[in-house]
Amino acid sequence: MGPDNEIIHHATQWEILHNPDGSERERRPKLLQDPNVAGERPLMWTGKMMKKDAVARKFVFSGKMQIQHINGLTYDFLFSMAKNLADEDSLMLLGGGAKGSEPLVFRRGGLSYRGFLEGRVDGDRYALILHLSNLELKRPEPEEDEEADS
Repeated sequence: MGPDNEIIHHATQWEILHNPDGSERERRPKLLQDPNVAGERPLMWTGKMMKKDAVARKFVFSGKMQIQHINGLTYDFLFSMAKNLADEDSLMLLGGGAKGSEPLVFRRGGLSYRGFLEGRVDGDRYALILHLSNLELKRPEPEEDEEADS
């Protein structure tokens, strides 16, 4: 409903960016991104491995998905991928788009995520888990008054 109690037929959504201290930095119309994760377009490995401890301290995970095999050939491929990640004790950064440099978008107008692939192996069983994050933790810059006191 609008301010004059009439039905709104076309509402503009706004994206509000905040500084680490919580103050508003920028306000702009929200762009509706098209999905870049589909069956015909595979997720791309970026080749960037990150230690599990470092990722857990730097990103907030908002969801996860399990990747499963559909036949013997995909089992062998996904098992070796999970074993490689488990041996490295690392997560692999995944990206969308042709080069893997874009964030993952699962539906039109949906949130964009960074994807981190984790592999676990137990004998001949494996688990490939795609952790999704749309929030990075950053420390606020120290204020000048605090630096002068130190």
